[in-house]
Amino acid sequence: MIKKLNFLKLLPLVLVAMTLIACDPTHKDKCEWYLVPEPSQINLVPEGWVSLCARNFVINKQKCYLKSTIEFAKAVNGRTFRLSRLKIDETGPYPREVLRDPGL
Repeated sequence: MIKKLNFLKLLPLVLVAMTLIACDPTHKDKCEWYLVPEPSQINLVPEGWVSLCARNFVINKQKCYLKSTIEFAKAVNGRTFRLSRLKIDETGPYPREVLRDPGL
């Protein structure tokens, strides 16, 4: 009876801990993503544009369906951002255009 009572006291703490751990499993809200050029897909973008990948080197995930102008790619190169703040053109053809600097 005593062991069961102790477990019931710890149950809320365990549930809160599980919620905190699982709240962002894809790391979209963590500032650990980079926009990096993807040379293997340069044939998919028009002249004056750069093919980009949003990469997270911590969890080894990437999204390689993006493009931007050369000036924009130079401005964001090497800067981290949150994937949840990245604005892309959801209606255009692939690769999709990055609409604004995710760091703003």
